[in-house]
Amino acid sequence: MRLRTITTAALGGLAFSLLSAPPAWAATLQVTTASDTVDANIGDGVCADANGECSLRAAVQEANATRGADTIRLVAGGNYTLSIAGAGEDAAATGDLDVSSGITIEGRGATVNAAELDRAFDVLSGRLAVNNLTVVRGAPPETESGGAFRSTATLVITNSEINGNTVFGSGASGGAVVNTGGTLSISDSSLRGNSATRAGGAIEADAGTTTLDGVSLTNNVTGPTPGNGGGLHLTGAGDVTVTDSSVTGNAASEEGGGLWNSSTGTFSVTGSTVSGNIARGPAADQGGGGLFNDGGLLQVTDSQVTGNVADGASGSGGGILNNLGTLEVSASGITGNSAARAGGGIEANVGSTSLVKVNLSSNKTGEAPGNGGGLHLTGAGYVSVQSSRVVGNTATAEGGGLWNSASGTMDVRLSSVGTNTASGNDADQGGGGLYNDGGVLTVTNSVIRENSADGTSGSGGGILNNLGTLEVTRTLISGNDASRAGGGIEANVGTTTTSDVILANNTTGPNPGNGGGLHLTGAGTVTIDGGWINGNAAANEGGGLWNSATGTMTVTNAAIFGNTAPDGPNVYNDGGDFTVDGDPVPVG
Repeated sequence: MRLRTITTAALGGLAFSLLSAPPAWAATLQVTTASDTVDANIGDGVCADANGECSLRAAVQEANATRGADTIRLVAGGNYTLSIAGAGEDAAATGDLDVSSGITIEGRGATVNAAELDRAFDVLSGRLAVNNLTVVRGAPPETESGGAFRSTATLVITNSEINGNTVFGSGASGGAVVNTGGTLSISDSSLRGNSATRAGGAIEADAGTTTLDGVSLTNNVTGPTPGNGGGLHLTGAGDVTVTDSSVTGNAASEEGGGLWNSSTGTFSVTGSTVSGNIARGPAADQGGGGLFNDGGLLQVTDSQVTGNVADGASGSGGGILNNLGTLEVSASGITGNSAARAGGGIEANVGSTSLVKVNLSSNKTGEAPGNGGGLHLTGAGYVSVQSSRVVGNTATAEGGGLWNSASGTMDVRLSSVGTNTASGNDADQGGGGLYNDGGVLTVTNSVIRENSADGTSGSGGGILNNLGTLEVTRTLISGNDASRAGGGIEANVGTTTTSDVILANNTTGPNPGNGGGLHLTGAGTVTIDGGWINGNAAANEGGGLWNSATGTMTVTNAAIFGNTAPDGPNVYNDGGDFTVDGDPVPVG
């Protein structure tokens, strides 16, 4: 065997080569100074400035230059203020700390103060993970986004606080963080008091994937151009998941005081609270005090949306505004929200809206015009309410609980609609529980109880069907009241059909006080099949049923008994075609 001889010179050369090569393994860099200084010899594997100290900036520069995923450890509770001015370069030499490799920063309760020189961190490539760190006073140059963090790669923030950062100028978004097409994950952290001119007071997600778990978004705001997504805003075809988080006290100049989803976005909120947020947009399709869905898919599950406000001149959707999109709410509470125009709890503008096991309660509208205290549908949309409670909501004009549009379809099943109030003063206003403004409204296996149309001539204490199609099946309509007519149901023209419905103990006031159980106005058609009409009371005529001079009312296999009124205690025919089990009811 032939052996190769290695000389001493060769060994020396090999040793020099090994010493001069950059390390290929992960390193831990301990920061030793709070000064903002650059690394003296970038790439030598040693974090040291001109004085031999390891600063945060020098550690980032050295980590970028070496292979492997490096960890930077800060002094527990330390304060690190950026002081080298000069935004716009990408080597972490001036301004923000640019990241282009795999870096983990163990903050240990320390604070990075960007001192309004620039943002704090710019993740250009690779992966930045930040743990137990506070980042404050980030302010990049005008029109740039991401007040504390900007990332086009992977950014992971854990157990940290990102507070008091700002972006300003046209297009500036993400007061705390902007995720541009990358992957953003924030957990067990707080983002408070951040601001952005365009959108995303705290977070702007521009496409990409954004995940929040155990995060608090508090008191963040957007400016006026346009001013959407006070807490978080999604642009484009991205995915956002918010879990076990709190979105509280944020404000948007136009839409989505708390959260805003794009026309092509997928947005999921689970196990979270969205409360006390404000959206100030003045148009009818603006608002969404808690959440705004601009045409994408928004899912809200096992969450509470409470005390949010859409207070613009015609702002809609105090809790949620679904604008042309798909909204799915399940096992959640939409409570105590308010809107100036319509949809105190939820405004659905066209699109598809589904509520399953939802508590829609104590929401209200203002006076512009004030429809749909709980939920309001605008345009040719579809709304499904299933196994839900619609309770204690108020509308200034129409539909204390639910309001369906002239071209809308609304389906209510296995639900309770109770103690809602609509205070419109005109004869075709009211609908304490439900209001159908010409569309198709179906109610099945539900309870409509103790709702009120208390305006001067308010009608339809339980339901008002205004020129539309109403179908009610196997439902109890009980204890509702109306000032004018139709204590249980007011049918204004249109087509109204009930099947196996109980109309019981509904009442009218004195203006004039007709149709304690059901009242038909104008040339409409009412068909009643089965069920019973019992214990209803009218101040004037038709304690149970009242048919108009031009109406057609047909009753089959229904029990009508025990109703009270000065004229026609059980039934009253004001001149129309009225038959009960094939027998005509005489006029008067």
